[in-house]
Amino acid sequence: VSIRTDEQFPGHEHGVRVWPPHHCWNLFCNALLCPGFPGQCAQSVPGNTGTRPWWRPAYGVYNMWVSLFGAVLCCAVMFIINWWAAVITYVIEFFLYIYVTYKKPDVNWGSSTQAFSYVSALDNALELTTVEDHVKNFRPQCIVLTGGPMTRPALLDITHAFTKNSGLCICCEVFVGPRKLCVKEMNSGMAKKQAWLIKNKIKAFYAAVAADCFRDGVRSLLQASGLGRMKPNTLVVGYKKNWRKAPLTEIENYVGIIHDAFDFEIGVVIVRISQGFDISQVLQVQDELEKLEQERLALEATIKDNECEEGSGGIRDLFKKARKLNITKPTPKKDSINTIQSMHVGEFNQKLVEASTQFKKKQGKGTIDVWWLFDDGGLTLLIPYILTLRKKWKDCKLRIYVGGKINRIEEEKIAMSSLLSKFRIKFADIHIIGDINVKPNKERYETFNKIH
Repeated sequence: VSIRTDEQFPGHEHGVRVWPPHHCWNLFCNALLCPGFPGQCAQSVPGNTGTRPWWRPAYGVYNMWVSLFGAVLCCAVMFIINWWAAVITYVIEFFLYIYVTYKKPDVNWGSSTQAFSYVSALDNALELTTVEDHVKNFRPQCIVLTGGPMTRPALLDITHAFTKNSGLCICCEVFVGPRKLCVKEMNSGMAKKQAWLIKNKIKAFYAAVAADCFRDGVRSLLQASGLGRMKPNTLVVGYKKNWRKAPLTEIENYVGIIHDAFDFEIGVVIVRISQGFDISQVLQVQDELEKLEQERLALEATIKDNECEEGSGGIRDLFKKARKLNITKPTPKKDSINTIQSMHVGEFNQKLVEASTQFKKKQGKGTIDVWWLFDDGGLTLLIPYILTLRKKWKDCKLRIYVGGKINRIEEEKIAMSSLLSKFRIKFADIHIIGDINVKPNKERYETFNKIH
């Protein structure tokens, strides 16, 4: 209690002079602390054996409603003591909050909210394990073989389109090579790649493994990824565009991954676009161009700083600074030069960049053709239906192609229409393919080869 001799302060008639702002500030701090205890109670601090002191409070008996009542009581007592001091305290705290929110200091405050969020997520995950599976609650939970998430953005975008707010999405990368080097490279980029996902507002996790071969790494991811009910049930891979020219071991690994997924009872989605997904070559070019631009700006700044200097001393200082900046003779690699030249003179990379962003844009009016030729569990039909629920795909309609018999086309169409209506799946049209078991003729076979 702050003692004052000024008789204008409340309480002087009882022999004690109280300074109202002092008590209002203390009560406000107590009001903030009361709701903050839930995250710290009933949980043990990792590594704390009981002998080492810890600044956070932890109580064996705690009730959040009692804390809330205490916080409200503190706020009420502030106004009972002195209303103008309470208002001033609130105004000061409000401006402090606005200032911290605006500045956004890069500081980890270690708030109790973070601890409470972790405990809540853990409890919910454990509670979810007691829920039995049901076909109505099925949702795609995907492992996406993107490598680094920034190297195949289109593959990640199309997967995120049907997992956002409804399913799990894990971007996976396999580092192949000597274990020690791979682990070092993997650990150095984990935080950066997860930050890239957050920056681009993609609700996904990043996971990586080091393995002797690509197939072994994917097999490990298929078995160990996820937690409880939040385990992947769908593998998403890009179509191997160079399968005609690729080494035999790569083809065996690619096909083996698909067989491994089926062995683990995991669905497989193979996505293909005309230009391919991998834009690592373009990213390499951009990095080289950024480095050259930075070196150019550094050289210009050095010249500007020394343009007024005269005599041999000034020239010598210029060359000394240039040597320190390592910009006197930039020697990019031959591969980088060739890549940069191809970036400027060729149209392939430009088309590749445009293709990598095609799923970020709103899709125009059109149809999504679903070739549901066999009863494969319904994933072939579920994913296009989820896409039509998204804002970017809402103008697209489903057109279903189903295999059947030539003499029962109408019956097959009515049966399929009844099935889709039962599951409340909206569609634009249904086509029954009666000659599905007939071998293709020579012209169609040649057309197919030209496409591939």
